[in-house]
Amino acid sequence: MRPFTVRIDDAALEDTARRLAATRWLDDRPAPPASGATLGFARSLCEHWRHRFDWRALEDRINRHDNVIVDIEGLEIHALVQRSSRADAVPLLLVHGWPSSFLEFLDVCPALAEPEGEGPAFHVVAPSLPGYGFSTTRPGISPRRIAAIFAALMHRLGHDRFIVQGGNWGSGIGTEMARQFPERVIGLHLNSVNGSPPPAEAGVKLSSRDQALADVYETLLSHPHFNLLTQAPLSIAHALNDSPAGLAAWIGEKLRDWADTTMPDNPGLAPDWIVATVALYWFTGSVASSHMLYREALLDPAPERFVTVPTAVAHFARETVIVPRPWAERHYHVVRWTEYDRGGHFAAVEVPDLFVDDLRGFASMLCDGTNPG
Repeated sequence: MRPFTVRIDDAALEDTARRLAATRWLDDRPAPPASGATLGFARSLCEHWRHRFDWRALEDRINRHDNVIVDIEGLEIHALVQRSSRADAVPLLLVHGWPSSFLEFLDVCPALAEPEGEGPAFHVVAPSLPGYGFSTTRPGISPRRIAAIFAALMHRLGHDRFIVQGGNWGSGIGTEMARQFPERVIGLHLNSVNGSPPPAEAGVKLSSRDQALADVYETLLSHPHFNLLTQAPLSIAHALNDSPAGLAAWIGEKLRDWADTTMPDNPGLAPDWIVATVALYWFTGSVASSHMLYREALLDPAPERFVTVPTAVAHFARETVIVPRPWAERHYHVVRWTEYDRGGHFAAVEVPDLFVDDLRGFASMLCDGTNPG
């Protein structure tokens, strides 16, 4: 384990500015609805990146926290770490997904580690998934393998028991950690949750609201980006690895569309947040390796086993992937299910107050004996 400081070479910053300035843009022609990143959207992101976004300021924010590189199974795993000053703090592992990064949790770490008033505090660990950001990977590193790698990471950091929080890939990886290491995972907190529907003969009836969630879930399983990234993850990566404008359009569209667009002044829609995430993928050259995780998941599926660890679900209003509670309860020991009227797929950025409060509420259940599990 060794300390790590984020510092991208000046030459890389200059090369990026040159590439952005030399972008060969599409023709400005009308497009049908839901056509992805329009010319106006892509150009506005790139203009923000060129003229207003400050990568060095972002580096300073990251480096105010402790960052480490831990060698595990021949991989270099990066993690942002913020220890609490509280003696009773609970270790907390925050696991991001695609196309996000550890940056999703940057602004909630202080509130989790040093909360005002009484209630739980956390020793926060926010790693980069293997193949994302500053973590390396290799063939065969599937979400199932990442669960074991992150369990080893927490042990190396001195945390033998901990809470896991995740959405997107973090949901699947956290679920697998709870399956593989139930004696170590105190609780599992999810802001997106998958789960296969019950067989027809089970006779499970859904409310109209739950049926709407089920319909959305079934639709998302056939989304074009899932098919592309599972079947041909490298095909598009060659272009994205060569063009910051292309990468901004590809990732920016997902960050925009999976956020809660009904919220006025949603921080998750701010150009600085979107460009920061895109820039991290760009400077680390991790778009191809991040895509490969979809293929690795297909090649190494996790066996479906009931999660006995107490599980909390925070259902934010515009979350893209969440199954009805009756489906979730077939797979998880659900002890807390909270629904919110705002927030989307990147809750820690979009609604940090709700995200932090829900995590603290769940930790209170686990620590004060009110948890039924």
